[in-house]
Amino acid sequence: MINKSQLKNAIRRKEFIVVYQPIVALASGCCAGAEVLVRWQREDGMLLAPDSFLLAAQRHGCLDAITDLVVDQVITQTGALLRGHPDLHLAVNIPAHDINSGRILDVIGRKLAGTGISPAQLWLEVTEGRSMELPSCLANLARARSDGHVIALDDFGTGYSCLRYLHELPCDVLKLDRSFVASIGGDAKPHPVTACIIEMARQLKLRIVAEGVETAAQARYLRQAGVQYAQGWLYARAMLASDFLAHCAFPGPLMHASPTESCSPLVKHESIPVMGSDGSSLSRDLSGPGVRGAERLAEIKH
Repeated sequence: MINKSQLKNAIRRKEFIVVYQPIVALASGCCAGAEVLVRWQREDGMLLAPDSFLLAAQRHGCLDAITDLVVDQVITQTGALLRGHPDLHLAVNIPAHDINSGRILDVIGRKLAGTGISPAQLWLEVTEGRSMELPSCLANLARARSDGHVIALDDFGTGYSCLRYLHELPCDVLKLDRSFVASIGGDAKPHPVTACIIEMARQLKLRIVAEGVETAAQARYLRQAGVQYAQGWLYARAMLASDFLAHCAFPGPLMHASPTESCSPLVKHESIPVMGSDGSSLSRDLSGPGVRGAERLAEIKH
């Protein structure tokens, strides 16, 4: 079992690292950005899956520090990329309690100051839940949007869902869960809710990111349905920052690249082993079905 001392030492040594899963603009097939995910690279060389430590981090009061490390690494690793390509974005998962308190907005504001990175390039992903109806949550989401951030609502329709508040929620993007995407392109018809969510988002003027896209048939259906973005193994698995830059084939120096050069079709990328919470060997990517949900900081709720 992971104890508080281990977590604090890992935070001090900055053993929590980030990886990036590219997000593709379906209309062009070009890289539009990436979702930021977290790993624990232990001193002994073992790479731990997020389901091995995030709940312990919440229990021991270490989650805020891990979130701050994630934001630090994103800005440090990709600052030149974002400054040189203002059309790109990175989506960072934010814990529910951080949205309710507004703490993370102050942290991000300080870290972005003087970097030349637009707040619009840092999307904030939040997971739907009862806390979304709290006045403090709504006020802080509105504040984040006024600061220039894009708000993405994760896992809509898979857990707590309240259509009553959706049209009032300060939100710009809906993430279409992989469970709905998985029903596309098989022998059976797509899940009937899939088309409903897409149409609802269109009526509410919300953009959509489809998660877990693994086949060309799924991508084709989503593109024809008007979905703007997709991520999944069809395009790329999660990767380290250096691999993300190389994977997208951005020319250097990044700040001098033209917009057309930044629109690079994605190719598949290899993954390497990582240990899960039960000691089994998993893909280092961990963005596949059954494991990816556990790694999102946004899913650690208070």
